[in-house]
Amino acid sequence: MNELNHPVTRHVSPFEQHAPLTRSLTRYLNSRLSPQLLKQVQLEVSDFDNPARTHIYFNQDNRFAKTVEHSFPIVYQRKKIGALNLLKSQDTPPNQTQLSQITSQLAVLVRRNSVQSLSHHHLGHAITLMGYSESIMALEKTIERIAESHCPVFIRAEPGSEVLDVACKLHFSGPSSPYPFYEIDCAGLDDQQFSEKLHYIAGQLTRGCVFLNNLESLSQVQQGLLCDMLTTRSHHNTIRSTINLSQVRLITASNEDIKLRVTQGQFIASLWQKLNFFSMVLPPLRERRDDILPLVDLFTKRHRLYREQRFSEAARAMLHNYDWPDNTQELEKTVLRLLTCAPKPEIDTCHIQALCPNIRTNNPLRAEQVTTSYIQALMDQELGMFSKFHPSLQKALSYISTHWQQDVSLGTLAANAYVSASHLSYLFKRSLNRSFKQILAELRIRHACRMLEENPNLRITDLCMDVGFGDLSHFEKIFRRYTQVSPREYKKRLLKTVYNQV
Repeated sequence: MNELNHPVTRHVSPFEQHAPLTRSLTRYLNSRLSPQLLKQVQLEVSDFDNPARTHIYFNQDNRFAKTVEHSFPIVYQRKKIGALNLLKSQDTPPNQTQLSQITSQLAVLVRRNSVQSLSHHHLGHAITLMGYSESIMALEKTIERIAESHCPVFIRAEPGSEVLDVACKLHFSGPSSPYPFYEIDCAGLDDQQFSEKLHYIAGQLTRGCVFLNNLESLSQVQQGLLCDMLTTRSHHNTIRSTINLSQVRLITASNEDIKLRVTQGQFIASLWQKLNFFSMVLPPLRERRDDILPLVDLFTKRHRLYREQRFSEAARAMLHNYDWPDNTQELEKTVLRLLTCAPKPEIDTCHIQALCPNIRTNNPLRAEQVTTSYIQALMDQELGMFSKFHPSLQKALSYISTHWQQDVSLGTLAANAYVSASHLSYLFKRSLNRSFKQILAELRIRHACRMLEENPNLRITDLCMDVGFGDLSHFEKIFRRYTQVSPREYKKRLLKTVYNQV
């Protein structure tokens, strides 16, 4: 059993306290709001354990603006902790529903930052709940709703998942936050050891939280002991022999279906009824891929040997595309191994293949087919196919679908997506397995083929200009690359087909 309640005394400057929160909120709003709307946003929040307010202005010209046209409160557990303000009139009214949802998620991020600070300060444990995927945000909203209650919570998660992080988040988001947090790993304990730990908790802990991990490892004897400890006794008892669930929060976690074990007679039904008041499911890492790279960045910062160490974009894409069967623990061990053993500061795919041969990329044929379907969606402007992608990439693809004939640069695209050019380049490679230039070139060639099919008599020179190529030889080279024939040969084949039909 670990009593994780020893404060770290290192002084933290105000800048250090606010910087992680500012970065997190800025990244989130950059990915959710349009450039026009973002320029009007002023954000003010108070972290829970720091009365100083964090102010973020996305348009420096508005730093001294007085008029707030719209204000959306940021509320966590019915307590207002800040506001998202629009500082001047919009050409079009803001989407009230969208901004209300965003403020709800901003509250989650503020609380996440607070819990990370508390956990590191009191427990010496760095929480790794990261990213903005829908599933992780939904999980944290669930934590917000149930954290204020003392009722027991059961967490179901695959091996290697962040169950301790979820337990810490529940503890520090609720009324037991000022009191001790105890963790008991049920795996590897014999009956006597488990009994001693339970009696210690019953005798010493009057407030706080107890976290029982690996619940599936409890023997029948241990289950009986725990069930007995959770059974209400008469208040006349002079010796404390029970865990008071009205004052002590009990959190349990398992990677197995405990309900199934109950039906099979392997788990005491009455004990399961006591533990399963609230149930939560922590999604595996493969179902929230948008969280993988933020975790890679976190683990890189935590374990790198020197500041120059980094992962190449291709290596990051490789890590992103892997399914991680052992979830976050496997990801952290992999990053640590690569940072420790890679011979160069920049870690590339060759280093991953050499040092971590179990990590394999997706089938290239399947990736090719998926990319082809994306190009077709861009041609037909069916942008719903891209809804699972990063919002900045969605904006970039939407821009490409309507401006593909124009002289589109990565810088122009990044400005319209309100993201840096380097990060947008990375998003293309990660999600589409293609660079921005490759996507644009293939889209133009596909449009050229369609235009020839509709009018085989088009002059090749005119076609080259119509689809956005300024150089004929370059157009012919790219056309051959994607169709295996020259544009003139493609045109001849179409004309031959037309004449044969006549």
